[in-house]
Amino acid sequence: MMWFGVDYYPEHWPEERWPLDAKMMREAGMNTVRLAEFAWALLEPEDGLYDFAWLDRAIEVLTREGIQIILGTPTAAAPKWLMDKYPDMYPVDIYGLTKGFGTRRHYCPNNKIYRQYSVLIARRMAEHYKDHKHIVAWQIDNEFGGACYCQSCLQAFRLWVRNKYGTIDKLNKEWGTVFWSHTYRHWDEIILPAYSSSDGFSQNAGAQQLLSTPYNHNPGLLLDYQRFFSDATAEYQRLQIEEIRACTNLPITHNLMGHFSELDYFDLARDLDVVCWDNYPNNMWGKSSYTQVSMAHDLMRGLKNKNFWMMEQQSGPCGWHMMGDTPEPGQLRLWTYQAVAHGAEAMVYFRWRSCTVGIEQYWHGILDHDGIGRRRYREIKAIGAEISALSGLLVGSDNVSSAALIKSYDNFWSHRGQPHNVNFNYNGLLDAYYSAVAKQHVNLDVTSVESDFSKYKLVMMPAFNLVTEAIAAKCEAYVEQGGALVLTFRSGTRTWNNQMTTLTVPGLFKQLAGVELEEFDSVNFGRTVRVQSAFGEGTASVWCDVLKTDGAEAIATYASHYYAGEAAVTVNSFGKGRVYYVGCDLDEAALGALTELIVKKEGIPTTLSVPTNGLEAIEKVKDGQAFLMLLNHNNEHVECPLNGIYEDAMNGTKVKDRITVAPYGVHVLLKR
Repeated sequence: MMWFGVDYYPEHWPEERWPLDAKMMREAGMNTVRLAEFAWALLEPEDGLYDFAWLDRAIEVLTREGIQIILGTPTAAAPKWLMDKYPDMYPVDIYGLTKGFGTRRHYCPNNKIYRQYSVLIARRMAEHYKDHKHIVAWQIDNEFGGACYCQSCLQAFRLWVRNKYGTIDKLNKEWGTVFWSHTYRHWDEIILPAYSSSDGFSQNAGAQQLLSTPYNHNPGLLLDYQRFFSDATAEYQRLQIEEIRACTNLPITHNLMGHFSELDYFDLARDLDVVCWDNYPNNMWGKSSYTQVSMAHDLMRGLKNKNFWMMEQQSGPCGWHMMGDTPEPGQLRLWTYQAVAHGAEAMVYFRWRSCTVGIEQYWHGILDHDGIGRRRYREIKAIGAEISALSGLLVGSDNVSSAALIKSYDNFWSHRGQPHNVNFNYNGLLDAYYSAVAKQHVNLDVTSVESDFSKYKLVMMPAFNLVTEAIAAKCEAYVEQGGALVLTFRSGTRTWNNQMTTLTVPGLFKQLAGVELEEFDSVNFGRTVRVQSAFGEGTASVWCDVLKTDGAEAIATYASHYYAGEAAVTVNSFGKGRVYYVGCDLDEAALGALTELIVKKEGIPTTLSVPTNGLEAIEKVKDGQAFLMLLNHNNEHVECPLNGIYEDAMNGTKVKDRITVAPYGVHVLLKR
């Protein structure tokens, strides 16, 4: 069965309204709600005084309508009495200023007292609800983030680096602290990478990127701090998981945020039974392309290489101070099936009713502020009926992927600290490669470098900058056995702890790629460099590696600037496989043409024979039954050619050779 439901906040509404809400949920086909993840002040109104009676009543109202409960621990929003009692639990920003009360996430996960209170509330909730037959899962906290530079973090960081390096001499060597006389004599001298003396003239290129910091520090220190804070957050999560696990074997999850990269989601997901995430494709901060959303779904599936849950799916216009676009008719259904196509086995919409108070007054839900069900409610009600009928096919199905895109949070952090060029963005480069391949109707996994490469015909590792000998050996073994590997500029230039390599770039990838770097050009100030090749012409506008081939064959060369005629893109045969080295960024059309060449040359299967703009075609299988999910992200009809004969699982009609897909339309086609 697929969980189909909504995030509900009964504490925001009069108790006499609850039965009507529950009845409307049931009529919309909903079978689950998430509760309580921000309700600490009501669950523990005074220190040590717990009150679950109101939540018990809300659960009773919901379960009378056949609705099951996902229960959240409320530690993302500590009550005022707790923060007043222990003000050193507030996080400290990079300037050394204490962040105060007023929104949420106003705590440091390294603060020992906050950890104690978090464990206590999790334990009390778990003990109270351990035998409740309608609780089906638990969520820890809400949307973990970063960062903090308080004294608790400083002490924890010093212990973390001591455990990692063992001796202060080894730390000094790995960080290269001889530079600018930064040598540390003992662990108590270790600092956090907060505001420092040279930041007054900082021109960090990454400062224009969301959540980046325009501050100058030793690159080894910066990278290890990111690793430490990610580890600390995972440890904080684990403390609550252990309390709940002591009382129940129900699934435990945490709602992640797609492309958010402040924390290593592979590590955070390791302790979870199932990954879930929050998807808002169109809000006040921006509008995602459909491939960006699909890539996020595939990453969430790739965190544990298993299907995931959607814990917050946008259901209306949303924002804090302003709003993004209102979802058009059909878009909620399209977003729902897009998630399902990429592996979602639970669909929980945010939120039930638009709140009349607080900073999220504009974050609209299924119902408007007046509580009346209009178009969005009717659409989700129709989706609920469809999902119920298809649940047996969709739940437990597997995505069929022959290509993988590798994401590394360590590499993201390294690149963000020193992005090489004002326009370079590691996540943006991953998105470019994912989009170029996905638009050819190639299904992809987005996963870590630790994954099993052997099940893929193509593995792409754009800008894989930090490299170890083990990673290089793994890549060599994969290619030697017949795999195809794509590397790009800014690969193999650093050691794992963020030192520049003394090996000729691409460093440990040099023999595998069959090239070496003669020199490079960081392309700035609106300048572009022309590239010409068998797959067409294009331009580079961020970076150009000037390559010297050492066994590799040039398949593209530069056509302007002083290195015109030199190799830009190469292919090298290595064992039974091939390595493609893309020495420059390419405009969208040129990258599309290059990846099309690679897909054809490597025999990568495509779900459709002809690329159709704005159309996804996701291949899945359940118990030997192959099926195809078509998703039209255009607001107009598209004609889609098919390979073979299908039966439409939604209406039972037979489909052969081609199908017309309505604007924002969805089809689930069984292979016959």
